[in-house]
Amino acid sequence: MSKVLLQINYEVQASKREEYLGLIKELKSGYESSGIAKLEVYEVQGSQNSFMEIYTYSNEEAFQNADDSAFDEMVVKINDCLVPDKLRSHTLHQI
Repeated sequence: MSKVLLQINYEVQASKREEYLGLIKELKSGYESSGIAKLEVYEVQGSQNSFMEIYTYSNEEAFQNADDSAFDEMVVKINDCLVPDKLRSHTLHQI
């Protein structure tokens, strides 16, 4: 069974950086305790306020059946911290 990664890149508004950091820490904790996926967040070196989230799912079925609706409200708050039109995502399938 191959892992599936969901990679999301975005830029955070400088004025909302601290709010974002608190929210993303809370989101990571929620994913860790739920077992839906492993969530790692990185700040892009040399590009202040640019971040990358990487969700790791154990297999395609786990990815397709992931119910992360419990985090919808938090994701909306995080999205409010982002620079509009800077979000990009990719789904990667391990070979």
